[in-house]
Amino acid sequence: MNNYYTAQFHTVAEQALADAAIPDNVQSIFPSNPQLSQVFQFIEANYNQPISLSDVAVAVGYCAAYLTDLVRRNTGHTVNDWIAERRMVAARALLLDTDQCVSQIAQAVGYQHEGYFFRQFRQHHGITPQTWRKTQVARLVANSPD
Repeated sequence: MNNYYTAQFHTVAEQALADAAIPDNVQSIFPSNPQLSQVFQFIEANYNQPISLSDVAVAVGYCAAYLTDLVRRNTGHTVNDWIAERRMVAARALLLDTDQCVSQIAQAVGYQHEGYFFRQFRQHHGITPQTWRKTQVARLVANSPD
């Protein structure tokens, strides 16, 4: 079961890129798990604010240690991994669909510090947000019918 969620988590970036222009599909990044649905609902509702594991734990009525173990056991990833992945989906959509600067996007998706957003984005994608945006825009232009 954990392998399923691990595979799903790693394909989220590719799937989200395809879905980036359709924000309503972001719920699909979370696994369907009744035991964790409140966790994922809280992340979805609050990812654009500074939230932590403790915030999620309080919201769903678990202690942080138990929640960490529960989510990791069921998905193979941490609560913070899921928060970061949801933020990355939103950041990619904003990079593609707006001309907002990276600092505005960082703030819009819940990062208090632009530098931390840069590090997280680079860790997830291997490139900076600006480079990602340029690459994706160039790809869209190259694939558009003339």
